[in-house]
Amino acid sequence: MRSEDKTAVLLIRESPGRAPDPSRMRELFGLAQAAGYRVLAEISQRRSRDHLFQIGRGKIEEAISYHPHRLIFYNPLSPGQVYNIRSQFGVTVLDRFNLILEIFSSRASTREAKLQVELARLSYDAPQVRNALALKKRGEQPGFRGAGAYEESMYHDIRGRMAKIRAELAAREDKGENRRQRRREQGFDLVALAGYTNAGKSTLLNSLTGSAVKAQDQPFTTLSPTTRALEVLGRRVLLTDTVGFIDDLPHFLIKAFRSTLSEISEADLVLLVADISDPIELLRRKLIASHKALWDCDVTSPIVTVLNKSDRLDEREAAMKVEMVGDLAPCPVLASAATGQGLGTLEECLSQRLEPLPEHEIRLPYTSLGLSQLSRLYQSTDLVAVRYEEELIVRLRGRKEALARAGLYKALLE
Repeated sequence: MRSEDKTAVLLIRESPGRAPDPSRMRELFGLAQAAGYRVLAEISQRRSRDHLFQIGRGKIEEAISYHPHRLIFYNPLSPGQVYNIRSQFGVTVLDRFNLILEIFSSRASTREAKLQVELARLSYDAPQVRNALALKKRGEQPGFRGAGAYEESMYHDIRGRMAKIRAELAAREDKGENRRQRRREQGFDLVALAGYTNAGKSTLLNSLTGSAVKAQDQPFTTLSPTTRALEVLGRRVLLTDTVGFIDDLPHFLIKAFRSTLSEISEADLVLLVADISDPIELLRRKLIASHKALWDCDVTSPIVTVLNKSDRLDEREAAMKVEMVGDLAPCPVLASAATGQGLGTLEECLSQRLEPLPEHEIRLPYTSLGLSQLSRLYQSTDLVAVRYEEELIVRLRGRKEALARAGLYKALLE
């Protein structure tokens, strides 16, 4: 499809019992733009859920009067609603989740990312096909890609493909665990950047490490983990940027990206990045969504909240927002990845929150082998003192994994 053909009208149904939240339409607009759509109109309606169309018939008729290529709904659509809108109005529809998958699909550049996107798509399709089969058995017309034996075969094909993808991703996850183990053996602490999409995680990675990772003012720029090294007050750290979170993500999408999100769940420390320039209600909503995602990722490591883009606020407004999110972000660090403001404080906080490195004393033979081992220790530990006597008496601070790799763990004198 040519980009000039990608036009859309955005629709959102607000529940009568909830306060209006214009940030949801703004978010949907940003997602549509990120997917390459030119938005012709935004339509909202406050009402209870319509069984046939999700939103009122009149609003759909208003939307198609703009002659868009697609209608994009913020609200999730059932298979029946998709079929009803297509058949009665002759227009293609997407809901927010499928729009996100479209973005993921266009930006997946690695084998792992492509597999994860495919698994998420199939995880979405499988219950849709199952529901279509159930409707068929009741004598109703589901309208999902055909009928009868074809649907039955398609469902089994989907389940088989999902099993194969999960097996390959599990193997890649094992490789990731081995990679993290090797990095710890080399003396690195592992720190992960997490947070709501477009909070500035990639820019923060670049500012802290001096790298030039792609960073854009749009959602889901990063799909595959990106890792860069830095030294923080004597600690050797590997900082990993990960895929951003977003509100109301289905649990199966988190599971599909498990091999990528394991970089967060297995980190020694997590930097939770949020955009403090957001309106306070939106900032709280994003922090709540991020904490839920971290919970779904089984994160147990310490979490440091970084309130990014603080350069956009004056001191009084920033202090007020910090107080208003205190229950969600205790002791946050105010920083600006764009200007470098607060990055020194962030590094100090990072150093303090990382588990202290234990101090050990070991003895090495005063031979060429012992000197070779000492050279390797210089690369993976912090050597405090070395005494050259009949033996080499070495006092150092470092990870036990690094000592185990050097074959010296049993030589510790605790």
